[in-house]
Amino acid sequence: MAEYNDHIDRELFERIESYILNRMEPATRAAFEAEMENDESLRNEVALQRNLVGAVEALSFAGKTSGNTKIAPVKKISRVWLYGAAAAATVLLVLLLRFFSSPSPSADSLFAGFFEADPGLPVVMSSGDNHYDFYDGMVSYKEQDYTKALSIWKDVVTPSDTLTYYMGMANLNSGNTRATIEYLEPIAGNDSSAWQQKAIWYLALAHLKESNTPAAIEWLNRLQDNEQAKRLKEDIENL
Repeated sequence: MAEYNDHIDRELFERIESYILNRMEPATRAAFEAEMENDESLRNEVALQRNLVGAVEALSFAGKTSGNTKIAPVKKISRVWLYGAAAAATVLLVLLLRFFSSPSPSADSLFAGFFEADPGLPVVMSSGDNHYDFYDGMVSYKEQDYTKALSIWKDVVTPSDTLTYYMGMANLNSGNTRATIEYLEPIAGNDSSAWQQKAIWYLALAHLKESNTPAAIEWLNRLQDNEQAKRLKEDIENL
């Protein structure tokens, strides 16, 4: 493992700085390099300072240091401080690179992050059940066969908000957002419907999937006490 002096004086620091930043005259540089060949501790010190300069340059995103810019004047700098500064610079560089290289959020990515399919209702059927067709379709819905569920439900004689809501959900789960909007809008606008709040949430998501962010925000505004809706609204406004 390379060893370093615990402290470095100003004169040595400035010589190393001048060497690293290519400020030495050719003859002086040659003499300094000859000195390094015979002094391992000097070689180690130069390597350390070069790494620290590299970290500072990387953080500037310019890759260059002004010819008149001094590295912070050093006199008896603690080796612990130098290692800590280098480590902190490296961590900050990684975080900045991750931030600037991360793709900006989009309507699709927000939809994917917030959407969670409604799992459906428990299925309880009997031979005399008047809602047999609804529950038969619910079996297909829970099996994620949304096309079959919709095929069964379209023949249900007596429609209801529950049926309409799940037809909207089957379409949303299938990626048919326009049909979803048609099914959910009447329920979302019905203050007496037990499904209103859920319909509003999924309706907002459907509009988001359609990249209609103003409509999504308009529906989310109706869920003022819903923390998840507040977070989604903030994220949409920051797109």
